[in-house]
Amino acid sequence: MRQPGSNFKPFIYSAALEQGFTAASFVNDAPIVFDAPGLASEWRPQNYSGKYRGPTMLRKALAYSRNLVSIRLLRAIGVDTAIRHIKRFGFDSSRLPRNLSMSLGSGELTPLELVAAYAVLSNGGYKVEPFFIERIETPDGTIVMQADPFTVCSDCFNPDVDDDGEPLDIASMIKLAESNQVRAAERVLDANNAWIMNSMMRDVIKIGTGRRARQLNREDLAGKTGTTNDQKDAWFSGFNGDIVTTVWVGFDNAHPLGRRETGASAALPMWIDYMRIALDGAPLSVMERPAGLITVKINPTTGLLASADDPSAVFESFRAGNVPKPGARFNSLRDEIYDGVVPDHLF
Repeated sequence: MRQPGSNFKPFIYSAALEQGFTAASFVNDAPIVFDAPGLASEWRPQNYSGKYRGPTMLRKALAYSRNLVSIRLLRAIGVDTAIRHIKRFGFDSSRLPRNLSMSLGSGELTPLELVAAYAVLSNGGYKVEPFFIERIETPDGTIVMQADPFTVCSDCFNPDVDDDGEPLDIASMIKLAESNQVRAAERVLDANNAWIMNSMMRDVIKIGTGRRARQLNREDLAGKTGTTNDQKDAWFSGFNGDIVTTVWVGFDNAHPLGRRETGASAALPMWIDYMRIALDGAPLSVMERPAGLITVKINPTTGLLASADDPSAVFESFRAGNVPKPGARFNSLRDEIYDGVVPDHLF
């Protein structure tokens, strides 16, 4: 098991979306200092670049992997609240650190755990179990073992209607039950949450730390880089609607990989090489947009509704209850999320 670093951040962001944050919420990217009696020394987390951008929209913060935003985001929603959400993805909550370092991926996980968790984001919110052997046959073709995996099957949860939404008669329901042998995967994440996370993580590749993957010339790819302290581990997890792949690079003895050996430079190229072959000839596959989302134009510097003549306006999608209100005012100091750009001492 190894620390995933920023490869873990999407699960913090997903938890924040459940608590009312949006892709357009602003959180301060500024220095922060932790100084408590239980700590051997002050903890001064930094962004990898050593630079800070002040109040930053969550969409951009995830794309560029702003550490200080992730820390403040977890502080806002609470560690226990975040863990309750994150365990839905299949993580063992007893191995997640119950402090703010969790926002930077300080817990130890396996690549298999991460790829299974990313599958929930990829498939629209369903928990599936990885398996390694699909079938075992004898030389004469006799099947001695057949895997019976959980399958993403949204229709399986509404078997009483046909494809047009019309009620089925009794005979049709019996026939469907007899023919439907799949084990339906459990939905563990709201479809709206999964779609917004998909959208934000596509920006990681379009404009952010994963932009090297643009060479694949596909519009359906999403993912997240990860790098741990001293470049001991480099990660990239990415997906489209059909396939999820996690790459980890590191030494068994946790020896540093070397300067500048990050998720983007060490792990992402391997992911690109694999996905280039795995997706060769495959059509684009993007999660279907849920009906419960509303798209409006917002001002990218405030996250508020844009005026009709705003040349910088961009489209953003929100849950129905989270659409910015007309006439709302941007306040970069509200609720401590937007605390000052000077170092913030906690405890």
